[in-house]
Amino acid sequence: MLNTKIEESVWKEMQKVNFPIDIQKIDGIPNEMGRKLVRTDLNRPLGIVKSKYKPILHKDAFEGALQEMVNGGLTLDNAQIEIDSYEHGAMAKMEVLLPEKQIMIGDHKLYLKYVARNSYNGRWKFQSFFGWLNEVCFNTLVTGQKLAYTSNRHTKSFDIDQSNKKIQNAITAVTDETERFKNWWDKIVYDEQIKNLFETTIAKQHLSKGSRIAGISETNKKQLAILMSLYHEEVAQIHGKGDYGRNDAKGSLWCAYQSATAWSTHLSDINKDNTKKYLIQVERQKQVSEMIETSKWKDLENA
Repeated sequence: MLNTKIEESVWKEMQKVNFPIDIQKIDGIPNEMGRKLVRTDLNRPLGIVKSKYKPILHKDAFEGALQEMVNGGLTLDNAQIEIDSYEHGAMAKMEVLLPEKQIMIGDHKLYLKYVARNSYNGRWKFQSFFGWLNEVCFNTLVTGQKLAYTSNRHTKSFDIDQSNKKIQNAITAVTDETERFKNWWDKIVYDEQIKNLFETTIAKQHLSKGSRIAGISETNKKQLAILMSLYHEEVAQIHGKGDYGRNDAKGSLWCAYQSATAWSTHLSDINKDNTKKYLIQVERQKQVSEMIETSKWKDLENA
């Protein structure tokens, strides 16, 4: 069970998403075509749902996940729990930092981190993953490990309790992933290899046939430049002379991973007034996770 201090912290954070909802008929529209999900304390519609929709309450999903962590043997006594909501509560995210679960990769200290998301407007399924937080740069280190990620639609057949029970397997899976991290720290790569990697993965534009025929480049050159700049900074800090530059230092696969996760975590290239950063971050984390499962990445990993 949770200790008193953590219970108070959890209670306080949960109040951000602990509000009443109701599914109501839309005048003039048959129920099978759609109904509206309403936040009743504000009398505000949050989304349009279908007849088979079964809401997973933010509070239930997040509290259930925390309990399964305890059941799986994780200690939450010093956990840092933060919950945020977006679009008047239609979307919510919980992040749990577990400082007592830590590892060293090279001279970087990593802390286990859990992220869960839920929505009432269809933007997000209920989804969760374990990753790591790098103490050096505060990057959230998403992984390609399938067992560390769960995702489910809100339907009558979905069992939130069964989904949260997968957390115990996910803890093992993401911990095993750190063996790959240790390999990446030492795996020497050349700049051209990383440039080619980014060009064919997270800096690749998915163009229409017409755009390709017109000769438009499949590489998002602005995005590539940002990624390579972040990569050079990582090489300078990890293998070079830090603020004094790279001094011809070679890069490593860990530097490539750090530059990609910095791009997906901090969104430094996105306008500070952009109100959809929470959506951009999710999409970028997905792209990084997919990148480290490509054949291009694995060729570098196994070279």
